[in-house]
Amino acid sequence: MKTTQDSPSVQAHLDEFFKELAQCPELHGQLSPQDLPQLLQAGLAHVLHGALQKERQFHLEDHPQDRANGYAPKRLLKFGSTAVPLERPRTRQGFYPAVLPKHQRHLPEAYQQLLRNILLGARSFNAARRTLQALGLGYCPEQVEGLLEELHQEAKDFFTRPLSPDWLCLFMDAKIIELKDDQDHVKQAVHFLAVGLGLDGKKEVLTAATFWGNEVLAAWRKVLIDLKNRGLVRVLLVVTDDFSGLASLVKGLFPNTDHQLCTVHLLRNAQRHLSLQDYTVFKDTWREIQAASSFESAQAKFRSLLELLRPNNTAFVEHLEKRTPNYLSFLKYPPALHPQLRSTNLPEGLNNQIENLRRNAGGHFHSQREALIKMKLLTDQLYDEKWSRANPILQAHLGSLNQTFRQHFEAELNPEKFLTQSF
Repeated sequence: MKTTQDSPSVQAHLDEFFKELAQCPELHGQLSPQDLPQLLQAGLAHVLHGALQKERQFHLEDHPQDRANGYAPKRLLKFGSTAVPLERPRTRQGFYPAVLPKHQRHLPEAYQQLLRNILLGARSFNAARRTLQALGLGYCPEQVEGLLEELHQEAKDFFTRPLSPDWLCLFMDAKIIELKDDQDHVKQAVHFLAVGLGLDGKKEVLTAATFWGNEVLAAWRKVLIDLKNRGLVRVLLVVTDDFSGLASLVKGLFPNTDHQLCTVHLLRNAQRHLSLQDYTVFKDTWREIQAASSFESAQAKFRSLLELLRPNNTAFVEHLEKRTPNYLSFLKYPPALHPQLRSTNLPEGLNNQIENLRRNAGGHFHSQREALIKMKLLTDQLYDEKWSRANPILQAHLGSLNQTFRQHFEAELNPEKFLTQSF
């Protein structure tokens, strides 16, 4: 069995993957290259824990006289040069997982391949099943399928869980992906992601949903109604891109909510629709608008800019006129938070990590289950690391944000219940 001599080849594969992922511009400010090995570490630990738990369950089913007996002290195993924390499950009669040879500090190569299949998308889950069986563990196909299905069920339960009624912000994005259907045909699908900012200042992934076909308003409606059905009632600010009909949909479902349209997309659209001279004027004036002292003064400057551009850009100006308040909603909040509140960079960064995993899987996900499990693993890493505490800048303004929230929804809130929540 190969051990430490396999580490260089494995680490070279990981280094190549991390280099490609780190070059994605949408991830800037969300994950640094130094964070990516931690993403892998958390994912490996999660999958290993589930696999070892399942192996002990299989053992106890085959040996009904034996009993579970907690866990051995935590130890570190190496996947390439990545250290993975692990607690080994025990039984009263001395069960020891076959995939963890005693006194072994590096994972066996076959098991490394399994984890790489699942986390990095180098192969399909069918290949992962064959790798598990190649370990000589005696797992029948049904047992291997049960292990993967347990991960899938955990992901489904997480992304359909009941939600708190009150949120400070809701960031949403849709991403086109390639996905195999049940007949093994690769088709286009759209992946919706919703990230919530709670009253405590912490981020949570609220939705990871996939629909076949193109991005359409009906799919956006399903995602938003699902959030409401799961318990979301009030949100201070919703941040999305400017998809046709979405502003009216958000207004209808959340009438007392501010809706911010992504200003990064605004500048891209301006560059596409305006002449070079007009775009230069637009970009320079937009910098002044972002520094405006109030929402009202920014709105006046923006309308003046549109009047200046109207003669040569009638259609584009009319389009922006209808959306002026939505592009400037971020100015109602503390200036230090403006960079975080005026774009969809947060969910786009996560969706682009999914896109990188898709490419590593050969250009498409092999099933909806595969895509959902990988999204859950990415989410677990964020919860354990970058999202374990509120952003310091956000934390500094959390009191004023909660006060704004309370004033915004004063007529709907139960004062006694609201005041007892932990911010």
